[in-house]
This record gives sequence, structure tokens and C-alpha cells, in this order.
Amino acid sequence: MTEGRYHDVVAYSQAGQAHAGLTNAMVQLVTQQARGQARLGERKDVRASLDRGAKLLEQIPKPDHPENHFVFDHTKWIFYAADCYTWLGDNQPAEEHAREVIAYHTQPDGSTNAPMRSANAYIDLAVIRTKHGDLDQAVHHGLAAFGYDRKTEASLLSHAVDLDRILTERYPGERLTGDFPERYMEARANLRQRAHSSG
Repeated sequence: MTEGRYHDVVAYSQAGQAHAGLTNAMVQLVTQQARGQARLGERKDVRASLDRGAKLLEQIPKPDHPENHFVFDHTKWIFYAADCYTWLGDNQPAEEHAREVIAYHTQPDGSTNAPMRSANAYIDLAVIRTKHGDLDQAVHHGLAAFGYDRKTEASLLSHAVDLDRILTERYPGERLTGDFPERYMEARANLRQRAHSSG
């Protein structure tokens, strides 16, 4: 996904499903397939994959430890659905799902127990606000995505590039437009530096 090889995402996800059985891995693969299909604009297939993932999820016992990275729960399905609908341009369900992700993970003190999920949801909201012509809110949500006290991951940057492109295309020369690309480029530079240091 982060390399933009969306046909491969779909193909590898489908291949994995032949071996996964009724497991968390199966739901993960089906919803990853939906994400690849969304990037390819395959609207009908995305909905079919999301529906299938939801039905599979209903057949799996609720996890005792949903915070485990390898566990797939309903909130992760909502998170993936928000991305899919955003990429398809289905703004109403995209916004509903993104806001649900943020609300679910927001703690009483305003922090989040899932910073990367919340960050990606804010990027979704920013893209949607941009399409509605609301530049102030778009930039606000975009900057919020980079405001969490956790190292930025490549998956967030690959998602944020969409917002960077749309802002630049739709609002060239606007002062506010420059605020997000500046923060985005800083995050990219930090990720590259960490990758170089660890290598």
C-alpha cells in the first residue's frame, strides 16, 4: 500500500485468503483487499469486500485484547472503511466512519489510545473538508494528524500525500495551504532520518 502497488495489494490479499481460514488474518486480508480496490477506484468491489469483512468479523469471537496489533476488531474495520470511502470520494460515509474512529479512541483527557488510527482519520477528515471547500478545517485536521506524541509511520505519510496534493492543486498561493505541506515535509524528513539511522 505505501509503495502504491495497489494491484499487488489486491492479488496478495486474495492469495492469502486461500490459506487464512476463519481468523483475524482472514478479516485483515479481506479489508486490505478493499483498500487496494478503493485506490484503484473499484467501487462495487470495495463495497463487496467491506461487507464480506464485516460478516466474517461477526463470526469471530470478540477479542479479549483488542489492542493487540494482530487482532482485528470492529473499530479496525471502521478505520479501514473510512479510508476506503475517502479514496472513493464517498464523503458522507467516509466522514461518519472517520469521526467514529476518533471518538472511540479519544480518552477523557483528550489524548488517544491509538495515535496512528486517529491520525489517519484526521487526514480523511481533512481530505473531505478540502473537497467541501473548507480550507480552514482541512488544514486544522491535517495538522492535527501530526500532533500526536508518537513517531510518524510510513503509512500515515502515504495517506497524507493525498491531502498535500489536493491542497496544492485546489488552493495554490493560499497562506494556509502552506502550513500543511511544511509539516508534512518535516515529517517525511524525520522518517528518512530514522530509517537512515537504523540502517
